Amino acid sequence: MAVSLCVKLILLSVLHQGAVNMDGTLYINAARHFAAGDMAAGLAVYPMPAYSLLIALTHTVIPDWISAAYFISISSMVLATIPLYYLTKTMFSMKAAFWACLIFALLPKMNEWSLYVSRDPLFLLIAAWFVLIALKSSRETGLLLFSATFLLAWTAILIRIEGLIFIFFYAVILIRQAVTAGEPKGRHYLKLLIWLFPLGAGLMSLGITGIHGIRVNRFDQVYRWMTPLFNGEFLNLYFQIYNFLSEAENHPPFSGWHYNFAALARHYLLIIYMMGIIQVLLKIISPLSFIPLYMALKKPVPSQGKWVLWLGTMFIAVVYYSLLTRDFIATRFLMMPAFLLLPWIGAGTNALWIKATATPYNLRSRILLVSIILLPAVLTLSLIRSNDNTIPKAVAWLAKNNTTERIHIATNAKRVPFYAVLETDNNPNWTVVVYKNENHTKIESFAMNQNATILILKKKHKKHKEIPAFNHFKKIAGFATKSEITTVYARTP
Repeated sequence: MAVSLCVKLILLSVLHQGAVNMDGTLYINAARHFAAGDMAAGLAVYPMPAYSLLIALTHTVIPDWISAAYFISISSMVLATIPLYYLTKTMFSMKAAFWACLIFALLPKMNEWSLYVSRDPLFLLIAAWFVLIALKSSRETGLLLFSATFLLAWTAILIRIEGLIFIFFYAVILIRQAVTAGEPKGRHYLKLLIWLFPLGAGLMSLGITGIHGIRVNRFDQVYRWMTPLFNGEFLNLYFQIYNFLSEAENHPPFSGWHYNFAALARHYLLIIYMMGIIQVLLKIISPLSFIPLYMALKKPVPSQGKWVLWLGTMFIAVVYYSLLTRDFIATRFLMMPAFLLLPWIGAGTNALWIKATATPYNLRSRILLVSIILLPAVLTLSLIRSNDNTIPKAVAWLAKNNTTERIHIATNAKRVPFYAVLETDNNPNWTVVVYKNENHTKIESFAMNQNATILILKKKHKKHKEIPAFNHFKKIAGFATKSEITTVYARTP
């Protein structure tokens, strides 16, 4: 935990002024509405209130909204070390748990997500405790662990809708308990009934009120997402891509002959999708971690480990389904299955440690062990870079140097409205309109049509677009990093 906390605090000290991720602007805006007592407005911004409510609660202690959100993310990632340690210790050994936690503390993607205003770190913490408690509960019949498992599962669902996977996962555990237990079995079936009751109530609500009755916490989106699975439409996008490649293989640059790239790609599209998921998993756990992972998976799987692998497979199956229906996944969607592989990575790394420290001297094992630890550490340090913080700097500068009471801002940067909102306590008469066309040459006419008095233009260096010369606006400030430049213009009389 100490290593994890130190790494994240170092990154925070360097990167805390970076621009907030786009999802984070939604969560904080919702939290501001909740803090003001306007639940309807908060739910209109984002319909899953639990995470934003926690930000609002944390804000009562940490007055800066962004810092309050960072505190939740960092503390969640650090505290997730605890269930990871005990889970790995239960499955393998204390030494394996040490290596699993050390690698978790150094993984660059996990550390990067620690500095996101995101639900994912909090979900990971709750999910990690759920796995640990659920596996303990699977070996006991007491109500205390069952109640804790129930509470953790539904808390996870309130944070991310993917938590519904836990309902089906633990239902299988309860069914197995009931089947394998001796007489009487009534207690086990009662627990199963209690466990499935909220899900059954939700399905009854769907049948009575329709999809509009389950909009809370985005349950209606789950219905829309799952409907294609039952009506056979979930492969529609797959067949569109298949037909596109089938047509493309007859045109340059493809040869038009058998087994050209387009023909192979369409035939192995499902396998390519799975290869993409494996690539993302390796990106999260660090590529060299595959070696200790493979070493550990070659050995007999512990009894508790079978349940962990089953849960990870369920998450991967859901992500694969999402990939088929949307042709898109984000790296963070595989955070949970990657986390569930860490106990095996810890066990494999411990096996390497034993080889590296045994006699006779084993140079290859020592180099491999050092590389497995060093690579994620170096990649984590590479996160320390120039902040892309030109937007918050530009808005803060404008708030400090503004001399007029009312400002109407036109901008092409989507985050400007968020940072402007943070300034509205001192500047209540700010309004912002966003120009959504990437053609910068027309942004001046857009600003004029909107009667804007300030124009904020953001440009990425890599896009090589010329900053247009304006006739009605003059530059009053500029802020640049290695990757972007943001310029503030004022309207001329």
